[in-house]
Amino acid sequence: MTVSKLLPRVLPFVLLALPVGFISAQEEGGAVAEGSTLRMTDLPLPEDYYPGLRQILEKAGRQAPELVRVGIDREVAQERLRIARSRYYPSLGIGGNLGYRYVQRSGEESDGSASGSVSVGLNRPLFFWGAVEAGVEQGEIDFENSLLETKEKFQTTVQRLRDQYLELILNEMQLRNLRLRRANLETSLARRESDYRAGRLSEEEYLSYLIELDNSLIEIEELEDERNETLSSFKRISGVQEDPQIPSGVSPINLDALEAEIRGDELDPTWVEETFNIQLNRNTMEKIDLDSTIIKSRQRPNVSFSASVSQAPVNTATANDVDTIRWFAGLSVSWNVFDGFATQASRRINLLQKRRLESQIRTNIDLLEEERYKMTNDLMAMIRKQRLVERRFDLDSKIYSRVKTQYGQGRVSMNEFRSSQAEFYADEYNLHVARAALLQAIADYLVVINADRAVDYLQFSETDV
Repeated sequence: MTVSKLLPRVLPFVLLALPVGFISAQEEGGAVAEGSTLRMTDLPLPEDYYPGLRQILEKAGRQAPELVRVGIDREVAQERLRIARSRYYPSLGIGGNLGYRYVQRSGEESDGSASGSVSVGLNRPLFFWGAVEAGVEQGEIDFENSLLETKEKFQTTVQRLRDQYLELILNEMQLRNLRLRRANLETSLARRESDYRAGRLSEEEYLSYLIELDNSLIEIEELEDERNETLSSFKRISGVQEDPQIPSGVSPINLDALEAEIRGDELDPTWVEETFNIQLNRNTMEKIDLDSTIIKSRQRPNVSFSASVSQAPVNTATANDVDTIRWFAGLSVSWNVFDGFATQASRRINLLQKRRLESQIRTNIDLLEEERYKMTNDLMAMIRKQRLVERRFDLDSKIYSRVKTQYGQGRVSMNEFRSSQAEFYADEYNLHVARAALLQAIADYLVVINADRAVDYLQFSETDV
């Protein structure tokens, strides 16, 4: 077949396909989630005292396994948004058939021949009463929710890492105390054996001492196992394989500055609206409103632009199997006049979902307000108690320092010195437990008011969709 004969057959389909690239559509762009408006605050967090922990949190923001999972969910939301936006573009379809056509005529000669046809059709929604735009907006909300959920998940991850890091510090201090206690018991073993053989120590007392000695080793091994489990969990959650450098204790907190910051921390009246929980609820409410738009459009006439061209052999008055090209371009209307009350039921369900969510949002706001009020009072009480603990430890330090000096001067026996040392280390451990609890309470408070600086460590690429 020559080019001159082929061109009339092919040209209509080429011309019909060309407008696809020129029909206007909404410009694609990356959907950006409006995250929380973080307030700068002087409330201390564990990473403010430990640069090593801060570096781990920064690495976790890039490689924490939990982020890999939520990252996949975020990519799924991106692709769903791409699907929703596809309705802005025309759809193009091609069809055809090839076979044998046989025509039987009553009283006339029948005929048959090989037959084939091809067609190209194009369709684009023009006016669907806002349903198309509503579907795209729902996709954008889903993508925004995926970003909010990523930040919320990472915030939870950071909280776990903070708690475990402080736990590792306390474990090291407790191990030091247990090892000191066992060393003191081992030092006294020879004397206890001598007293037992000399009859100055009963068999029950001697056996009780040996049991205490063996139990001290078990306590050390149990705490070492607990530390190793915590360390393994810490590395798994953070995605960092290197063992962290564990400090020797929990840093002291400036209690006066902390109290002043909490008392003077005037939150914006709309702070609760910036929390992840309420933002996600509000987005869900917006999706329900958009659902209402889509449902209403189902019982209204929807207008689309349609165009098609087809080529097939047609019998005419003068000849059979004449190649014929049919063109069509215009508007098509579809109207679901009656669907058995399905749309009415959908509108009722939509209204009930909205009422339920409104109630849930009000409850969540009240709970957040109550939780913030309670946590503020708890923090103030912890600060007052911490002052007493710090003052008590200062007194214990002076007593221990005096006993230590007296022991160096030979005025105090070794047993008295060791007993005083064990008590001092136990008091020191309790002090650091209280400091860690206060730091954890501060972090929990910042999470509630959505002022936690954890999301500053989060790094992910927001792919354009």
